Amino acid sequence: MNCRRCGEILNANANFCWSCGAPQHAATSPETIAVPVVTSPDSPYTNVGAGSGGSHGDELVIASGLEAGSHIILKNEITTAGRHEASDILLDDVSVSRHHALITRTASGRITLRDLNSLNGTYVNGARVEETTLHSGDEVQIGKYKLVFWAATQ
Repeated sequence: MNCRRCGEILNANANFCWSCGAPQHAATSPETIAVPVVTSPDSPYTNVGAGSGGSHGDELVIASGLEAGSHIILKNEITTAGRHEASDILLDDVSVSRHHALITRTASGRITLRDLNSLNGTYVNGARVEETTLHSGDEVQIGKYKLVFWAATQ
C-alpha cells in the first residue's frame, strides 16, 4: 500500500503515513468515528474504570496495542513515553523510539505533549506534532499505539 499524499510504501493496515502523517482512510470510515475503550484486567497500568472524563485525574486510555483499555493516570509533572524499559509509559514496538515523547503538566495545569525527535513522529488527531497542548478526547498516536487523552473533571 502507498501513502495517498507522499507515495511512501506503508503497511497494509496503516491508518497514518509514518513519513508525512497523512491519514490513509476516508474521513467517513469507522476509524474516524469512535475509539472503543475496553477494560483489560491483566494490564500493568491502572484500570480505574473512569472512562471519558477522567474523574481520577488527567489520564491516557490505550485504545490500540497490547494494553488496549488500560488507563494511565498522569500524576507526575513529567511522564516519559517510549520503548526504553525506564519509560513511565512503556510502548514495546520497533516503531517507537526508546525516548519517544514527554508529557508535561505546566504550572497552569495544562498537559503538553512533546516529541523527542523520534524517528517515526508523534501524532495528535492525525497531525504530526513537535509540541502541543492536549485537550480532552485528543487521540495520540505513537508508533502502532493509539492513546486517548481525558482531562480531569473539575
